[in-house]
Amino acid sequence: MATDIKSRADGVDMTRFWGGNDRGTCVQVTMRRNSVQNPVTTGDKFFTSVSLTKEQARQVATDLMAFAEGKEVEDFGEAPQWAWCCTPSED
Repeated sequence: MATDIKSRADGVDMTRFWGGNDRGTCVQVTMRRNSVQNPVTTGDKFFTSVSLTKEQARQVATDLMAFAEGKEVEDFGEAPQWAWCCTPSED
């Protein structure tokens, strides 16, 4: 089961999940891609990356340290910013 955890960084969502016996508890960092400014390339089929501003990096580092120390805060608020792609329409 995956659980959203709070992120202090604007535009960044974090999800805690079980990575299996070999990996244990893991965290996924998600940001919405701006396909106009950052078009999808062939490399996107092979690599995953997250681009952060210095402020976002500072905030995500704080969040990741909290996760590593088992002190992350679960987020029961709004759906993550990227969830617009996966929610059923209300038509």
